[in-house]
Amino acid sequence: MPALSRSPTPTQDHLLRIRLTACVALYGAALGSAAILISIIARTGRFDEAEHLALVPGLISAITGALATALITPLAIYHLRNNADESGGILLWLVLGLGFGVASSFVTGGLFPLNVVFITFVEDNIKFGELPSLVVEGAFQGIRSFFIDGALAIYTWLLAGALFGIGAWIIDKFNASPNPGASKYGTWAVTLFLGLTIVAIAVLGPPETLRNFG
Repeated sequence: MPALSRSPTPTQDHLLRIRLTACVALYGAALGSAAILISIIARTGRFDEAEHLALVPGLISAITGALATALITPLAIYHLRNNADESGGILLWLVLGLGFGVASSFVTGGLFPLNVVFITFVEDNIKFGELPSLVVEGAFQGIRSFFIDGALAIYTWLLAGALFGIGAWIIDKFNASPNPGASKYGTWAVTLFLGLTIVAIAVLGPPETLRNFG
């Protein structure tokens, strides 16, 4: 007599959904960090030598890119992938990747003036007492830069969206695996491997090559 297949209990399905959301959000944050760094390199003048950002501006910019994706990805994935016990198809994830790329590009553009404010503050070019007013000013400037800087970086973010779709599809496959070990541990391992690899390329890759992705 063939064994009856057992569908996941509500608790198991909820855990799968939470893990998928967390892993895809973490992967998206890594892509966000990489995308903003590459988009800044891509702004280098045509006849100027492209360079990586210094440590402090690079770190703050990477956090800004990750924060932008964090405002979008977790909520979207949690509600759009509510049946995490079955992996979604590659086409679904590529469509989600397109949405990720477009939305993240403009949200990052809106945060860009604040990014500049905090870099300037950490580098001691403005005093602490001036920070609140500059933050407010940066927030208002973000309305304009949402469209301008968002549009300027759209190519980089669309590439990030394609990587998001492919990587998230792989993560989803592991998460929905019937193998408990692959689902519980493999999902996190793949997420960290993909995310760290992409960040490493953005941080350590040749600037003259990276500028071609923006």
